Amino acid sequence: MWWLNQNEEQIIGPFYDFIFKNEDKTMLFELNDGAIVKVKFDTEGESDNNLELDDEGYEEFREAYFKIIEIVKDDSNSYTKGQLIAINYHCVPNSYKIVS
Repeated sequence: MWWLNQNEEQIIGPFYDFIFKNEDKTMLFELNDGAIVKVKFDTEGESDNNLELDDEGYEEFREAYFKIIEIVKDDSNSYTKGQLIAINYHCVPNSYKIVS
């Protein structure tokens, strides 16, 4: 994908392929913190790591945003129904699949 840098392509490229082929479907994500949520794709765009442009370590990357439509498991009570979550190459879900 031309809009991903090389690092992103290797880590999140397959996830983006999955998203864009199924963007109108409901998906089930197992997140890195163990939470399991049903989501719908919302939008996608650029983000950064909250450093200043000239700071060492500054980076830009692509993010996909999903709206939580159901919380299946959330032991830490970190998520709410209707919340938008951002997925980028730093936090690709452990697993993801179509549920409807």
